[in-house]
Amino acid sequence: MSADHGEQPSPDLTDAGGYAFWTREKIRFQDVDRFGHVNNVAFTVYAESGRIEFLERAAGVLPAATQWVIARLLVDFRAQAFYPGEVRVGTRTLNLGRSSLTLGQGLFSGERCIATARAVVVLIDSGRGASAALPPALRSALSALA
Repeated sequence: MSADHGEQPSPDLTDAGGYAFWTREKIRFQDVDRFGHVNNVAFTVYAESGRIEFLERAAGVLPAATQWVIARLLVDFRAQAFYPGEVRVGTRTLNLGRSSLTLGQGLFSGERCIATARAVVVLIDSGRGASAALPPALRSALSALA
């Protein structure tokens, strides 16, 4: 990916070896569209599961009265997936900002990368309804999961 929109060039998200953090999702029958393959909407749900588990792992240091809000989600659909099966979602930190971070994800069915995703999430102060700076301990936890 080029460094547009202020983002740094990122590693190859299709390379399973680039992830230390993994989430597993079962492909449900309800995920299948009328053509017999997993619907694109289900891919975003799989990515969301990986993103939430990743953030919860780091959020042991999340300040009170704050929450994550997704600001941007880009998904590249690379291959079809079918029921029954499993999707492995690798998630890693790509970039840390003042109050936001960019996550990179690879979705894999077997050894095949079926999608990649980039998400920008922002830490929000719930009381003020405004962004909140990433505390040093949280920044350190997120860097360790890069």
